Amino acid sequence: MATTKRKTSSGEGQAEGAESAPVSPPSRVPIEKPRNVAQYEAAVAEFAAAAEDVSKGRYAEAMPVFASIATRMSEEEPILADRSRTFASICARRLASPAGETNDPDQLFHRAVFASNTGRYDEALTLLDKALAGRPSDPTIFYARASVRGLQGNVEGAAGELKRAVALDPHLRFQAASDPDFEKVRDEAAFIDVIEPTGTGA
Repeated sequence: MATTKRKTSSGEGQAEGAESAPVSPPSRVPIEKPRNVAQYEAAVAEFAAAAEDVSKGRYAEAMPVFASIATRMSEEEPILADRSRTFASICARRLASPAGETNDPDQLFHRAVFASNTGRYDEALTLLDKALAGRPSDPTIFYARASVRGLQGNVEGAAGELKRAVALDPHLRFQAASDPDFEKVRDEAAFIDVIEPTGTGA
């Protein structure tokens, strides 16, 4: 809101003959940018939900939300943006911390996805091994292992893990057909046999 200024010119609001008080130069008050209230309230709601995820250890879910808020609100709401960057950094550090802190398969899985997305493939596989120990029949874990193997260019490893995933959830075959994680192995016979099975295939 713009600041209103009182009129202080010597000819107004004074009795005739009265001494005029010295007029100080107006202070320079920065004009606040108008706030997009709807955008701000939406960002605050997102921040609160992400903070709740952090309190429950769901760092992988919370981190991109904080990062998005920091980017969108950096000009209009710098304080909220700074806090979001701080929380995003905290999430990144927690996700990069040693895997021995938890045995929860979901948390281990999310940490593995984060590790894989940042190129730490061996760490991702170690985390997925731990997640699989707690949930040995979860097709998404086998699929994630196949994805990491694919990113490594390990044809036999990717095909073997994907074959296990597809045996538990056949729909994953179609997901793998267009998944960029398998770009390095997509044209290899062992991988093709899994996503395009013949009568003797998967």
